[in-house]
Amino acid sequence: MERREQILVAAAEEFDRVGYAATAIAAVARRAGVAQGTLHFHFPTKLALALGVIDEQNARTFAVVSHTDASPLAALVGASKGIADLLRTDPIVRAGIRLSLERGEFAGATSSFYEQWIGGIVDVFRLALGSGELSTDLTAEELGGSVVPYFTGVQLVAEVRSGRADLDPALAVMWRMVVHAIAAPAHRERLLGVVAETFRTR
Repeated sequence: MERREQILVAAAEEFDRVGYAATAIAAVARRAGVAQGTLHFHFPTKLALALGVIDEQNARTFAVVSHTDASPLAALVGASKGIADLLRTDPIVRAGIRLSLERGEFAGATSSFYEQWIGGIVDVFRLALGSGELSTDLTAEELGGSVVPYFTGVQLVAEVRSGRADLDPALAVMWRMVVHAIAAPAHRERLLGVVAETFRTR
């Protein structure tokens, strides 16, 4: 398992650096410090390697969503901060996101990832609506189907503009807009405080 992880990290670094098409198995093996035969034992093809990175990225990003926070919307704010931190520090998460946008041969896997991710966020929005945190005529499905692409766009533009150095302030603005748009008046100030504390914008 340790060797497999070593190979996945090396592959992620190459995918993140040059993209799927330009990544060579030989380069991944060199970066991982293993023979190509060892790499092929764990991942028979480059496609299998990319799918391995995507699967691991999925697991790491899904793991940051808290199901214990009493405030569903606060849990989503915290999850976005957790993913932002992973995008800056974890090559597997960065590469998995890049691969998910390249699509190509692994379109099915990446489409499935977004469907799962949106489905999970929809569930949290259902809880937020049920708890009275939100006051909106939008459905949980509409909210989840909009906030996930919004987050994706924010982090992509932050990558292009600053290598994600300005991702936290950009996410703080995103959440302030969302809170002002859909939070129930009784919860608005508390939730704005959660955003400010999470992204240290006070």
